[in-house]
Amino acid sequence: MKLFFDTGAFCALSLPEDRHNAAAKLILKRALTANPRQFTSNYILDETYTLIRSRRGHTAAVNFMDGFKRLGISVLRVTEVIEDEASTLFRKLDFPHLSFTDCTSFALINAHAIDHAFSFDAHFSFFRFSHPVIILPESPSE
Repeated sequence: MKLFFDTGAFCALSLPEDRHNAAAKLILKRALTANPRQFTSNYILDETYTLIRSRRGHTAAVNFMDGFKRLGISVLRVTEVIEDEASTLFRKLDFPHLSFTDCTSFALINAHAIDHAFSFDAHFSFFRFSHPVIILPESPSE
């Protein structure tokens, strides 16, 4: 099992006031029983640091940044090839609230044959990946 973490998952796990906090903790606990290889991207981390800072302040963002290093999650880098694929997807897809970062995530998930994505964004469920991908939770709410 390969598990990709989206920004919403990190924020839900890190911010007790996040409306998905309890669900995120339960989903992660269940997912970790499968001992998955865990991934995210440098773009997701950028988005997460910024979102935590806007919600909780600089100290909370830096604390997440420092704590992340101890988690053992592999960071996939958005290369020029991935960026080109994300640009193609961004031009083609007209999902509400779709970000360019989401498109880089889709491209990375395809390129690395990742089979699970931890995201509360509904467009992860709408996107047609190149292979089967299970979205956790299986009923996203945004």
